[in-house]
Amino acid sequence: MTFISGIRKALLGGCFLLAGLAAFAQPWLSESVLDLSYKGKTPAFPVAAYRNISVTEFRSMVSKAFQKSDFSFVAVDEQKNRSTVFEFKFNADPKMRFVPRVLVSADELLDGKRKCNPCFLRLAEIKNAKEVKALPWMVQYDLSARIVPAIDNAYAAIESAGREYVDPAFLFNYKRQWEGEKTLFGNAFVGLSLPSLKEKIVRAYRSAGFLSVESEAPPRASELTLTFSFPVDPAKEGGVIYKVKIYSQYDEDGRCYPCEVVEHYDSSQKLPPAGLSGVLSRATLEPRFAAALSAAYESMRTDLERYLRPRSVFLEQPKRPPLGSTPLPPPPIAVT
Repeated sequence: MTFISGIRKALLGGCFLLAGLAAFAQPWLSESVLDLSYKGKTPAFPVAAYRNISVTEFRSMVSKAFQKSDFSFVAVDEQKNRSTVFEFKFNADPKMRFVPRVLVSADELLDGKRKCNPCFLRLAEIKNAKEVKALPWMVQYDLSARIVPAIDNAYAAIESAGREYVDPAFLFNYKRQWEGEKTLFGNAFVGLSLPSLKEKIVRAYRSAGFLSVESEAPPRASELTLTFSFPVDPAKEGGVIYKVKIYSQYDEDGRCYPCEVVEHYDSSQKLPPAGLSGVLSRATLEPRFAAALSAAYESMRTDLERYLRPRSVFLEQPKRPPLGSTPLPPPPIAVT
């Protein structure tokens, strides 16, 4: 099965889908792809401090570095508090209606010859980050994979170009933000319908010994919970409750774009009484349960790996506490 691939096609396809996918700005989406990739909160300390470089050269150094990293210069704003703000637009795609913009702040303290004494360089900020976070996930994935490394490369270029002017008391303190692809929830799949994805997941868990509790799978549901039971005693009803959640967005053909799969499992759940005949089954429950989960994951990998979102990999089975673990205490209430 073929599916939309490549950054250009994904970005264009995402723009085409913006109107149709606006309904998927779900309340359960507490963070965005950009939050996973770029931690742009301005730290108290600057990235670097520069001395004995003219303000003209300093601004040129910053501007050229971003332009070499696929940004276009928009403006430089000298504010009354001696802070200078550079604005750049990211050249994501000329046909894309949405254009990310980046702000870079610098505190310019100048001597009588208009040389930095010093000029403090700050971390970049994505000006329209809220609009980025409102885009469909797939557009965010592709955009983040381009803009975050581009910002990293711009700061690397500044570090190289301005090495002789860096104040040794500050050095150059920028940590690369891009650490590779990450997903919002779990394994992300594209190119198949939600009912087809559900069928493959249910088959994987059933083949590993789980019993499934049937649930409807509307073709374009934004959230779907699959509930399974792993028998404590194969001769009796009742068992370990295990859930898989699917969070979904779709392309114009109604296929996952993407659908992300993540487990929901309570290791401290109350298990049904074992009874006299179930003592041995209860004693072997944990290793049987762990082996069944491992088998289900491997079956899913075999059946679904070819549908993984571009540039992502199949996430390994997460480490989990053993059954019967003490529940974690609730987080303390913040006192204000």
